[in-house]
Amino acid sequence: GAAFERHDATDPVLLIQDNLGGPGTTVGTTTAKVSTTDVALGGQLGCDYQFSPNWVVGVEGAASAGIIDGHRTVGLPAGNPGDSALVTVSNDLMTSITGRLGYAVARWIFYGKGGVAWTNDKYSITGTFAGTPFYAEGLGAWRIGWTAGAGVEWAFADDWSARLEYDYYDFGTPVVNMIDTGNGFMGPVAYRQTTQTVKLGVNVHVWGAQ
Repeated sequence: GAAFERHDATDPVLLIQDNLGGPGTTVGTTTAKVSTTDVALGGQLGCDYQFSPNWVVGVEGAASAGIIDGHRTVGLPAGNPGDSALVTVSNDLMTSITGRLGYAVARWIFYGKGGVAWTNDKYSITGTFAGTPFYAEGLGAWRIGWTAGAGVEWAFADDWSARLEYDYYDFGTPVVNMIDTGNGFMGPVAYRQTTQTVKLGVNVHVWGAQ
């Protein structure tokens, strides 16, 4: 499927300018809005139970992977003309455990789902300020959040089905400690993250009632 991510990083300008130029160098707050779009590949494993007689409940675990990188450049007004910081966010794995409730009509199921999700992100802020190059990095961090979605699944054979699904993920706004070992400073940047995915999948069904 396709993944669309949004990271709002607050405040990379303060991090760089106040550490390299001295406390109080920065006036105001800057939020770098980093957006990414990429392909995501993955799989899922789950169990469903049909009852009463058209309702279906189930639980499933899913994981998707893809090198999803986003970049946004922000100016550093307290430095030399043209000084800027490149804010980069990378995501290579997202997992979830969800419950779903669906309604079956003939060979079709229309369903909604929701549950808990995790994602693994990496962060960096690079550039030059007043003649000094910098590289601040926030190492890989597992983040926990929630997810909700909806979809439709079609049983095109006795043991096979295809599904189309939309999911929304929210991972909150945790604070990441950014470290620049070359210049010997560290400081916090808050990263607000949301993700939307559209997935097309194929399932094989085993151990079902005959």
